[in-house]
Amino acid sequence: MTGNPAGHATLTRAPDGSYVVEADHRTRYAVTVVDGLLDRTFPPPDGGSLGDPLGRVPGGSVRRLVVVDRDVMRPYGRKIREFLDRHGIEYRLVKLPGGERSKSLKLVMRLCREFDDFGVPRRGEPVIVIGGGAILDMARMTSGIYRRGVPVIAWPVSLVGQIDAGLGVKTAIDAGGYKNRLGTYSPLERAVIDRRFLATLNDRRLSDGLAEILKVGVAVDETLFGSLRAHGRKVLHERFQGRTETGDRAASQILDAAIRGMLGELAPNLYEDDMARPVYLGHTWSPAVEMEALRRSRRWLPWERRPALLHGEAVALDMILSAGIALDRGAMDKAEYELVAETTDSLGLPLWDSLLDDADLLAAGLRDSTRHRGGRQLAPLPRGIGAVVFADDITASEVAHSVKRQRALGGRSVG
Repeated sequence: MTGNPAGHATLTRAPDGSYVVEADHRTRYAVTVVDGLLDRTFPPPDGGSLGDPLGRVPGGSVRRLVVVDRDVMRPYGRKIREFLDRHGIEYRLVKLPGGERSKSLKLVMRLCREFDDFGVPRRGEPVIVIGGGAILDMARMTSGIYRRGVPVIAWPVSLVGQIDAGLGVKTAIDAGGYKNRLGTYSPLERAVIDRRFLATLNDRRLSDGLAEILKVGVAVDETLFGSLRAHGRKVLHERFQGRTETGDRAASQILDAAIRGMLGELAPNLYEDDMARPVYLGHTWSPAVEMEALRRSRRWLPWERRPALLHGEAVALDMILSAGIALDRGAMDKAEYELVAETTDSLGLPLWDSLLDDADLLAAGLRDSTRHRGGRQLAPLPRGIGAVVFADDITASEVAHSVKRQRALGGRSVG
């Protein structure tokens, strides 16, 4: 159960007379992979709610506020309602816009009003959130600050949500032109992962999620990287739906390995006590690049606009930039660098964007990441494939040299 208070606590007195409180707060949540969630019927649990996708407990309330990305309602609205009705849930659906624009304080306050109107209690009626990574971030942050935290069950429907935003305890919204500037640590009660939701995503959205899986492969799991190398295009083409026996097996294995790899990295360091995190690969320059692309996509004059970057696309660009610096430092060889670039391209991800030519933007991004990591760069650089080294001394000239190499790769570009 999320936020289980069981833990060790001591109260001591320091030599200067100060009282010193030391307390452990237990965090426990479940991530379950379910095939065809909305077509199934789950019997009422006879124990705790950890095994139930609706968070039901014997004798407990069946009222649920259900927060849904409004784009999800088009393909799945009828089945969501039928699923909730079939299980006797008394619910209210709150339909909100998704995408990066949803990660705003304005939408957080709107959702708080919805919580008030429905009468969400502090415990006993977990909020169910159905959507992609952005709506999960925003709704989970709202739940984390409302009444100092109400329980949440996530049904991620995007690939980014299923292997990244829906797995950890971090939540965030954008503010002041910065990505994820305001946030909390707010554990889920449960995440329910169903790859059938991915059937309605377009190729670009699927590639967006594959970037986060590729990150796990390059940073911590060489076997996963090999699976993406061998079967990534087929899985992308089949939308993780397993239209062939080979595609079905590969989709299941890749999704499970990505979830296991992410959770394996997150679990020992849920609250980022150690800022040297391998899964920060691809997240050193990408926040600044992603937000600048979004800002320019909103320019008033049409001829000054450019396309926005999806989160995974920005991560992929950052990963290649990081790999170039690793190559120059001898942490990976030319063949490994080219293999990462070729695999990135094969998954439908960009290898280049004109924003990488903005040296001031990249310098500002590195400075902000350094502040975010406690004053040290701690930039993960690939060490071969399946491991990383952390750099604290990356220079502007190294970045420029890697950018020059990346530009020469060619490949697709978003802007």
